[in-house]
Amino acid sequence: MGAITVKKAAPVATQSASSSSTTASLVPTVLSLVSDVQSLNAKQKELTTECVPSNTEITFVNNAVKEWAKTGAMSAEEVKKQLKRPSCENASSYEVSVKLAAGSGVDNICYNTFSDYSDVGTVWAGYPKVGIAKYCDDGTDNCKNKKTKSDIYEIFNLVDFSEADYTKQEATMAAKLIAKIENCSDAKLSQRKRAMWGEFLTTTIGNVGQKTNTSTIMKSVGDITKSGTNVTGGLSSLGSVATQFMNK
Repeated sequence: MGAITVKKAAPVATQSASSSSTTASLVPTVLSLVSDVQSLNAKQKELTTECVPSNTEITFVNNAVKEWAKTGAMSAEEVKKQLKRPSCENASSYEVSVKLAAGSGVDNICYNTFSDYSDVGTVWAGYPKVGIAKYCDDGTDNCKNKKTKSDIYEIFNLVDFSEADYTKQEATMAAKLIAKIENCSDAKLSQRKRAMWGEFLTTTIGNVGQKTNTSTIMKSVGDITKSGTNVTGGLSSLGSVATQFMNK
């Protein structure tokens, strides 16, 4: 029934250098990385509209969840614990809970589930289904510029399929969604998923993937300041400076 077809059941040489000379050579590099972090953070804020999922992306993720449910990797109850929020009950829905949260300031947003008549008796019944909501900051329905919220990235982050589990076309779509998980939501990629998709992300979608991922840049800053050169003090603090820029 789903659109997804599941098929699965050199170290760097070191060079000796004095602390002072190494510091001099590293400072421009690290400052450049910090600048990149500032630029990337500003760009991400401008790309909010690009994070809004298309109908194609929503359908893809919903179908992926159905196929993932068939693997038995996680039960519906285990998924609820993983998402750390309730499933929507009765007449409630993701959209309704988002609007209520915007109006009351109480964050109790639930997630939609596969609970339609056609889902009864299926393996994926009760599993999360992508929600999307257009809402006003004050909880009303008549503001001029409504915002959009969706849990598509949080839900897709649960699916642990690898590139080999998709067709080539499906894998490209999956990679693009994975690349947007951290940039468009509060969800974090696990180390396993980074390792599983890292090469495919960089080779298939280039700058949309991990090459421009904020956390990757921050890791680069950290690696440079901890590169075994015994550099301390001002240089080592640049990582925290970059973090401060990220939060602005």
